[in-house]
Amino acid sequence: CECGAGIGRVTKGLLLDFCDRSDLVESSERLLFASPEYIGNDAYKCRFFAKELQDWEPPEKKYSIVWIQWVLCYLTDDDIVKFLQRCSESLVDGGIIVMKENTCADPAFVVDVDDASATRSIPYWLDLIFKAGLKVTKHQMQDDFPDDIYPVPMFALQPVSQRS
Repeated sequence: CECGAGIGRVTKGLLLDFCDRSDLVESSERLLFASPEYIGNDAYKCRFFAKELQDWEPPEKKYSIVWIQWVLCYLTDDDIVKFLQRCSESLVDGGIIVMKENTCADPAFVVDVDDASATRSIPYWLDLIFKAGLKVTKHQMQDDFPDDIYPVPMFALQPVSQRS
């Protein structure tokens, strides 16, 4: 499942290489409608959901992987925790959530009023992850980006109650 899917770059370039099918969740209908053409011949393996993440109710025990990339910055802290909890409940045993978001060096967060987004620090993200009942099983920094942009960590998350 790809959340904040845009036109489905992660689904096309990664998820369909490892999964039989992928659900794409995207709030922009314009981007979602462009997804099948972008994904191409494998689009029949996908389902498309035009939903805001704070309103999306994933089915329980459905996904082996939920990929969330550069979209949680538009949600409130409370919506993030609730969304991550729902994603956790949507995982099959052994499933993971992959989260990739910009981070800041500030102790908490930086607000971009023009973009209506919040860039959170790594400790801030870890607190939200903990509040959602998740644990970090792997953490890696995206190291091939220019130095003048926000650092981008990638987190692999699993429910605290699940063994790694």
